[in-house]
Amino acid sequence: MNRLEVNIMFSLKSPYHVSADRVSFGVDKAICLDPRDNRIFIPATSLKGIIRHNLESTLNHKNKKSCIAPKPENMCNECNICKFFGSPKNKALLLFEDARVEETELSSRMGVAIERRRKTAKEDHLFSYEIGFGKRFSTKIRGFFSKDNDAITACVLLYIGAKLGFALGAGKSRGLGWVNIEDFNTFINGKEIFIDEINKKTMELLQ
Repeated sequence: MNRLEVNIMFSLKSPYHVSADRVSFGVDKAICLDPRDNRIFIPATSLKGIIRHNLESTLNHKNKKSCIAPKPENMCNECNICKFFGSPKNKALLLFEDARVEETELSSRMGVAIERRRKTAKEDHLFSYEIGFGKRFSTKIRGFFSKDNDAITACVLLYIGAKLGFALGAGKSRGLGWVNIEDFNTFINGKEIFIDEINKKTMELLQ
């Protein structure tokens, strides 16, 4: 059995929207505020969904066989994404952990609702929202595979999905929540897989 461990560090390029995003049972949110320590975190399910979406878009753009989650009728249960990220018929082989934001600071901003048809500000529609500041957040992803090649393929898929960059939470059009990858460390059975090899495998997969 081959054990994969991937540690990813993301850098936050802008503040992020956290209003009303307290932890709620049974509700998935892109960014949550943990009431126990008032720290921001990104739930594992949200991060997994974002990386999967980026990966699906990339592979389909390259004319590689890839399903489009989450509708079961659009999923084949046989492609690499279904195999490693899961599908209605397959248990996911990759296990994501919640990502914690370092050194969280919270602040409030004011905004005004926009009349979309006229593209003008609505009268008496001033509102406030809470934003968070942080430099980076990190997460760990694990998996166990019977074949060494599957562990490497899973690593490459994660790298492709994470490297594209993305935005978390609300307010994307206002420039909030934009994220880039800062560091990507991979170990298979305790042995580090260097980024040059990952880049090489990425090029092979996308050709």
